Amino acid sequence: MNVVVYTEGGEFDNKKKQSSFSIDAVFWKGFFSRFLPGLTYEIKPLGSKQNLLPHAKDVAASTVSNTIVAMDRDHDHHRLCLIQHPCVVYTYGYSWENDAWRAEAIISKLERVSVRGVSVEAAEAIRDKCRNFFIDFNRLIFVDVLCSLQRVQGIPRDKFWGYVDCRDANRFRVKKEAFKKLIGAIKKDRDKKFKYSGNEAVVAERDCYGKFWSMFLYGIFCEYFRAVTGQKNLNREMADVLVAEHFQYTDLDKDPGLKNYYQTVAAALSRGIGEQHLQRR
Repeated sequence: MNVVVYTEGGEFDNKKKQSSFSIDAVFWKGFFSRFLPGLTYEIKPLGSKQNLLPHAKDVAASTVSNTIVAMDRDHDHHRLCLIQHPCVVYTYGYSWENDAWRAEAIISKLERVSVRGVSVEAAEAIRDKCRNFFIDFNRLIFVDVLCSLQRVQGIPRDKFWGYVDCRDANRFRVKKEAFKKLIGAIKKDRDKKFKYSGNEAVVAERDCYGKFWSMFLYGIFCEYFRAVTGQKNLNREMADVLVAEHFQYTDLDKDPGLKNYYQTVAAALSRGIGEQHLQRR
């Protein structure tokens, strides 16, 4: 049984009817290799999430078979607009970056590319920096979710790093003045206070804008990558590929929430594909 998997990512080519390359697709290939190794599939990245939604709706309506749609969760679960079907799968976090760019994942990747491995002290330093990020940026992330619920701009997607105070290299913090300006812009011309209306708690680790989080962890990864390999430069695009591809190998026992989520998704997906196949026979 050959399955078509639609993903996000890349620049959509109208002639090919898909993107030529997609880091999202690299991540999802890692998911299938790890959790559904026996599945035969063809992966088709379609660029933006908007291009995926019609396919996801067809899957949910059972008008197509042998089809999987895999996409970023964004804040859809807070907006109560997730498409409920076992063959429509979402990332655990806001995007694939939240699930691949993780402390344990980059420690594991550094172990694979280094000769001596990663010291206990270095590994714990990476974990501490990540824990501190979610503590220090929790309020900013919460505000971003509130804005998503109201369909207004929260953290600007093209200027997110402008909210980061980098003066202390060991612990980045939110720029207070930038945060105040954001709150002021949100409140302008609005009489009602923003209130959280979702059904689940906001979790900074999962709900942080993925590119914001991965930019932070990219800096840490580069620092330790230079230390263990001696290579001075690792551009962002290649780092994304390395980390996305590594998802199938990282030790998920140290990330039980992530592991349990994707195990559950894979089990439901396996049943869903079987049911799709039976319906079309």
